[in-house]
Amino acid sequence: MITVIGVGNDFRRDDGAGPAVVEALRGRVEAGLAVTDGEPARLVALWAGADLAIVVDAVRADPPAPGRVHELDAETAALPARPVTDHALGLGDAVALGRAVGQMPARLRVLAIEGADFGFGQGLTSSVAAAVGAVADRLAGALPSRQGGTLPADDHTARRNG
Repeated sequence: MITVIGVGNDFRRDDGAGPAVVEALRGRVEAGLAVTDGEPARLVALWAGADLAIVVDAVRADPPAPGRVHELDAETAALPARPVTDHALGLGDAVALGRAVGQMPARLRVLAIEGADFGFGQGLTSSVAAAVGAVADRLAGALPSRQGGTLPADDHTARRNG
C-alpha cells in the first residue's frame, strides 16, 4: 500500500502546498491520499502499515528559494524535531513517535517545497504553484496508476522547480 500525505493549511498561503499536491493527484494514482495539519499522532495514524508513505509539506528556508523541492528519505536524513513551518510540532516529532510505538511505514519519503508567503489567506505564490504542479506530475508518473508505473528511485538531492 502506498500513501501520499499532504501536510499544511490552505488558509496560510504557501503552507497549502502539501494539500494542493494531494488534490492534483486525485484520480491519477492508485495510492491512498490524505491531508492533515501535521500533528504527529495524525501523521502516524495515516502512514501506519504503508509500504511507502510520501509526505509533502511546505517549508521555510534561509536563504529562501521559493519553489525549490527537497527530497528526503526519512531513514537516512536528519529530520528537524521542531517545525520549519507554522505547525505546532515537526515531522521529526512524528517520526520519533512512530518509531516509539512501532507504527512507521516500511519506507518514508519527504518532499519539502520551499514557500515564500505563509501569511493568512488562500492561494499559492506562483513559484510554489509551479512546484506543486511539477511534484504532482512527477508522482503521477512514478506511482502505480491504471496504466502501471514504477516507484521513484532514491534521490536525496534538492531540485529547483519553477
